[in-house]
Amino acid sequence: MIDLKRHLQSSYTTIRNRHFLKFIFKLGLLTMPAFIFFSLLRSSSEIQLSLSESFPIYHLGKLIMISAQKMLSIIGYQSTLVFDKNIYHYGVFSLQIPGGIQTFIGFSCLGLGVMWVFTSLIVAWPGRVKIKLPYILSGLFTIFILNVMRMTYLTWIGRDGTNFTTKTYSLLGIGPYDHHDLFNFFIYIVIFLLFILWIEVFSKIKPKQSESPH
Repeated sequence: MIDLKRHLQSSYTTIRNRHFLKFIFKLGLLTMPAFIFFSLLRSSSEIQLSLSESFPIYHLGKLIMISAQKMLSIIGYQSTLVFDKNIYHYGVFSLQIPGGIQTFIGFSCLGLGVMWVFTSLIVAWPGRVKIKLPYILSGLFTIFILNVMRMTYLTWIGRDGTNFTTKTYSLLGIGPYDHHDLFNFFIYIVIFLLFILWIEVFSKIKPKQSESPH
């Protein structure tokens, strides 16, 4: 009886380890293209230039900044949105409250990398496709809204001419880091919590009896 119990525990551990290794393998396959793409993007101004007015780069940046402009309008601040082709060697959108500094949104500000990571985590982990798709879309929308709030805040805090975006910080000798690093740190915490929520709740949802399992 004891040997049977140990055998079952050993089999369960082996199966669980195989599932985890399979998850890591799938996650690596899904994230490797993003790593290669963003490495090339950072190292090539030609690629940046060719993508600056393409979909989804151009339209995602425009949508984020238009949404930030609407949020500023809601809290009582009028702002100007322009597309400047002379910034960072490629075109970017900028948002500015009259009398304040311009807030620019470049490739590194779009959140494409964290969106890809979040999507890869959910795709790689087991779960029903019918639940994965709306969960991924909800997570991407959450990241988008947080990015809109960031651009709104950066434009608002620079309304008096203070250039917050160029400041760097350090904490307990760790640094320097800037607002990009702070935002990325916060976003990865959000992604981690969404992933834990997926593992503990949504990935365990079983199909109804009338539905065939996937």
